[in-house]
This record gives sequence, C-alpha cells and structure tokens, in this order.
Amino acid sequence: MSDIINKMGSILLIDSNEKLRNRTINFFRGSGHQIEGVSNYESAVELLNRQSLDVIISDIEIPGGDILSLVRLVKERDPPIMLIVTSPIEQVSAVIQAIKEGAFDFVRKPFNQGELYVKVEKALEIKQLSLEAQNLRGQQKLMYKTYDLVGESPKFKEILQIIEKIAKSDSSVIILGETGTGKELISGLIHYNSLRAGKAFVKVNCAALPDELLESELFGHEKGAFTGAEKVRIGRFEQADGGTIFLDEIGDMSLKTQAKVLRVLQEQTFERLGSSRTKQVNVRVISATNKNLEDEISVGNFRKDLLYRLNVIRLDLPPLRERREDIILLTRFFMLRYSSKMNKKIHKIHPMAKEKLLSYSWPGNIRELENIVERAIIMADDEIRHEDIYLPIDHKYDKSSSMDIDIPDQGISLEEIEKKVILLSLERCDWVQKDAAKLLKTTNRVLNYKISRLGISHPGWIKNN
Repeated sequence: MSDIINKMGSILLIDSNEKLRNRTINFFRGSGHQIEGVSNYESAVELLNRQSLDVIISDIEIPGGDILSLVRLVKERDPPIMLIVTSPIEQVSAVIQAIKEGAFDFVRKPFNQGELYVKVEKALEIKQLSLEAQNLRGQQKLMYKTYDLVGESPKFKEILQIIEKIAKSDSSVIILGETGTGKELISGLIHYNSLRAGKAFVKVNCAALPDELLESELFGHEKGAFTGAEKVRIGRFEQADGGTIFLDEIGDMSLKTQAKVLRVLQEQTFERLGSSRTKQVNVRVISATNKNLEDEISVGNFRKDLLYRLNVIRLDLPPLRERREDIILLTRFFMLRYSSKMNKKIHKIHPMAKEKLLSYSWPGNIRELENIVERAIIMADDEIRHEDIYLPIDHKYDKSSSMDIDIPDQGISLEEIEKKVILLSLERCDWVQKDAAKLLKTTNRVLNYKISRLGISHPGWIKNN
C-alpha cells in the first residue's frame, strides 16, 4: 500500500441508493479510510461545510441538486477536493460536461469496489502531490536523514544527539539561531524522523506575509470572509492535521495572531476566518526565530504564555563561526553539489582559498557559504582558487586567527614584515586597497605608496580612486 494511502483519506459518498452506500462505506472503512455517506445535495453541502474532505464520490443524479452545482462548489475550495462521478453509460454526456467543468474522474455504474478504490487512491495521490508542491514552493523535497547533514564539530554533533532524543515525541520545539544557520533543515530533520513522518510537513514563513494575510494562511477562511476571498481556503494548520507545522520567523507574528496560535497549542482547535464552526486538529508545532523572544516580551511584542507553550524543547543552533571544523567540510559538500549541477569537474580547493574561507566570520552562516561556493564553481577552472572566492568586506574576523609571521633565528627585516602584513590585509579585504587601508588604520595615499615601494601587485587589481 502506498504512502498516500497510509495517509488515509477523508471521503464523502453521495448516492441515493442506501444499499450501495452502506456496501461502499464498509469497504473503504475496512481499508482504513474515513468515509461518510449522504443521500442528497443538502446533506452533502452541510457536511462539506463542517469538515475537510479529500475526495467526493457522487452519483451523476443528486436529489435536491445537480452535479454541475457540486462541481462549482468543490472548485471554490482551496486546496481543491477531488470529485469522482459515478454514472451509468447512458448518461455519459452529462459526465463529460462535469469533467470539463472540473470533476477529476468517472466510474461507470454498476462499479466494482476495487475499481473505485484505485480511482480514489489516484485522486489522493494527485492531491497530496499538489499540496507538497504548494507547501514546498517548488523546492526539491529533502529526506532529512541525519547522514545528509554535514558537520564534525562538537556543537553540531550535540544538536544531532538532541534531535535523536526528541524526534519521536509530540512536544513543541523552538529553534533559535542566526539567519542562515539551517533552522528549516533542522525542523525537517525532526519531522521526518518522528512518528508523524508519513503525514504532512507544512512550512509557513511568518515574516513573509502581512498580518491579515498570515491569519488567513494559518487558519483558512470562508468564501466572502473579506474582500478578495472568492473561495473557501483551507489553512495551513488544517493541511498539517496529523503531521507537523513549522512556523519560521515566529517573532514577527502579531499579538492577535499569536493569541490564535496559542489556542491551537492549548486546545488543538480554531475557526476559519468568517466562520463560527470550530475545527479540531492534531498538529505538532515547531517554531523558529532569530530574535531574542525574552527581549520581545519585555517590550510587549511577544506573549509570554505563547513562549512557554513553544519552548517545551529548545534548540540553539551555533553560528558557522563557532563551527570552524565544519567550514571546509561544508565547502566540499557544496562543491560536489554545484559541480554536478553545472556539469563541471572541480574537486580541489587551493590552500590559499581554504585560508580565505577560514579567516572569514560568516555573518550569513551556511546559506552565505553555499552562495559563495556556487559563485566560485562558476568562476573556477580546474580547482577553486583564492581569486574565485568573493567575500563581502567584513571587519569582524575571528579573533583566534592570527597573522602567520615567523621570525627566523637569523632575523628578518622590518620591511619584509611590513610587506607580509600588507599582503594579509589585502587578501582579507579581497584586494580592495581602500578597505585594506581602513583595516591597517592608515590612509589610501600611504598604503598606495608602500604597495608601490614594496612591489606588491595582483592580477585582478582594483585601483583606488
């Protein structure tokens, strides 16, 4: 049985034949699906408004309504419900019209239960793929296994050990760390190693939407709930039912929306915008932020009671500058990825390029390193060299890195030391003279004079103005 069927579907059967309804309901319940049956259009609409549905199986003739009205009603839902029409062959023209209007598929009556089962399975699979495409916004889905993550530093290994312990629980997790430290990847690692791994993993960036849209994104809305609400929309909490929702940048959420999220955490219930019907969900919440939420609480921007609910398990991701052992490992990992993607054979990195990477403080963390390596692969020929690595000007280098200047027993001239210091400064500033001058606390004119006197040059030189 496929993963889609393991997810199990929520199905509505509309048919006036009671005997057929009962036989079909018993068959699908025996397969583990949730299925309800009704005999008329009014009852179908009532159930449709009361709960989320994946698939509707409807006879072509519906007492109290018609199939095209049902098609239009289903098309208003977001995400859509998959509609399978059942009909005797004599009414094939009506079926064709229903499919043109938006019905998913057709089963001829009298139907075999196995044939209908296959159609439902296909409908669930297509709906699930559609949801995944929406939730992941076109990104390639990762399996998030621990061996896919790169790192040998003690801090990184400690994070993995904690995840091994907490993944199987249903407790809320909050992930703290600077931008680019991999909070989204870690959230996926937790979900796909949990008991909820076969269910939905839904991601929401709370900073990407204005508050009025974020509320609708999270909780859904009814048709006409506000200007522009032309369809019923199922929110992300509803989509994540049985699985995990990842709330990224939760520190940017308004107090009003925070109150609603708190209710979901406490009671696992909510209402869509424009509706008085209470929905119940079973969702694990993983949140993340790069803000200090205690500071946000002190200035009235974040609810203390919500932090208590989110902060059952806390993960603090170290910045890349505190994972020095992992910089070259990650570089090689991204080298392989982008070399393959660009059909280039670049597997080596020059020692000077390594030194340049290790001396940088990486304010953008792993995300910045990946971008730098991608650019280096584009620029490189057979190996990544010093000049292939472009780093933005950064004066906050790791204090532990020191200038490698040896004074031999026979002595060294002051001029030679001065040349080494200038070369190190130029390398650190990507050979931009005016920035090297600032680093050395001198003027452009003085540095230019010393560069000329000491015979320092560079093939990709950037002249001072």
